[in-house]
Amino acid sequence: MAKAIAAEADHPGTRPQGVPLARTRRTENRRPPLGRYIEAGRARLQDAAMHTIRRLTFIGLEYAFAPEKTYGMSRGGGFRRQGGLVEVETDAGVTGVGEAFGNPLVTAEYFRMVEPMFVGKSIFDFDHVEARVRNAMYHLGVGNQLTACLAAINVALWDAIARGFGVRVCDLIGGCARTRIPAYASTGFFSSDPDRQLDHMLAEAAGHPYAGAKIKIGRGIKDDVLRVRRAREVLGPDKLLMVDINGAYTADVALECARAIEPFAVHWIEEPLPPSDLRGYAELRLRSPIPIAAGEAHHTVRDFRALIDGRCIDIVQPSVPGTGGLTEARRIATLAQAQNLRVAPHVWGGAIGLAAACHFIASLPNTPHTDHPPHPLMLEYDMSDNELRTKLLKMPLELEAGHVLLPEGPGLGVELDRDAVERYRVC
Repeated sequence: MAKAIAAEADHPGTRPQGVPLARTRRTENRRPPLGRYIEAGRARLQDAAMHTIRRLTFIGLEYAFAPEKTYGMSRGGGFRRQGGLVEVETDAGVTGVGEAFGNPLVTAEYFRMVEPMFVGKSIFDFDHVEARVRNAMYHLGVGNQLTACLAAINVALWDAIARGFGVRVCDLIGGCARTRIPAYASTGFFSSDPDRQLDHMLAEAAGHPYAGAKIKIGRGIKDDVLRVRRAREVLGPDKLLMVDINGAYTADVALECARAIEPFAVHWIEEPLPPSDLRGYAELRLRSPIPIAAGEAHHTVRDFRALIDGRCIDIVQPSVPGTGGLTEARRIATLAQAQNLRVAPHVWGGAIGLAAACHFIASLPNTPHTDHPPHPLMLEYDMSDNELRTKLLKMPLELEAGHVLLPEGPGLGVELDRDAVERYRVC
């Protein structure tokens, strides 16, 4: 195999036996042969400056809108979207960026604690440094903004590593199974805006060729039925319909809800219970006529192991910016697929988190059948008002026929608009 790779590098116009064809981009230009990447990467690795972390920077972001346009979920709403970015720079000037979920002021405090532990280390040493962080926080746990902070650092390091090698992030974390990612609309929020009520949001989703749509419920069974019935009427019989309770019910009420909305062909019920109610999840899954999904409020592979081993859910939903980054999300996905469970990442945040989710999904194999999976791996596409998603990049991610296109270029394949970053910066 090594001789074949070397031959491919020397003669890029030929393909020795045993070496797969190089992937092509959406353009006609073929990607450089694998051998060139290996040789270039080997040369870079010999330069310690390339992979030594010189600087980590945290940028807190907030997009606020009018209070009368508040939107949200069963547990309440808000009129601001928040998050944070971590940027990494090596001694050789290689850079990367990642996104943290949640309140940036809280994340910033955790960042101040962990930043000195990463500076001076190799960009390849994330797991070792993360273990030290978790050891230091043994008595307090890490299922909070610390995990979000580590997620941003992890994605930033993957971005930098991939940029250094001149490849895409997905190429390094599992390969590229798809460059067109089916999306479903995340919409149907509880809203105080008279111009953004359920019918308007559903019509917007129905007007795009998304695979389906997810709406918020969880404020009582009667209201749930009204909202789900209306969603099915507007979306029609062919689009997938998912519902999200955001952990507002007990197991008995969630079961009542599932039975009440079953006639409307609901694809899954998301977070029917609080994340700590594992026994409730296990009992509900056995009795519910609708598949159960969860994961956005679970933070590490340790949390997900309890969900997966206990067969508490049918669809596993890690969130890259909230679960610990691409490394942790891949661990969770591997564990889920090993147990023959579906994976459908939770995506709720800004543009960098969305790009990272695209690479995460691109890297996952289809299971349980590679050629004819019963349902496609889908990307949650937030359709709410959020300029941290729509305004932060020089070139926003492309949507085409209900699919998000995997960004081209090395790393995450996206570039920040610095003026926009400063416009939304709060710390």
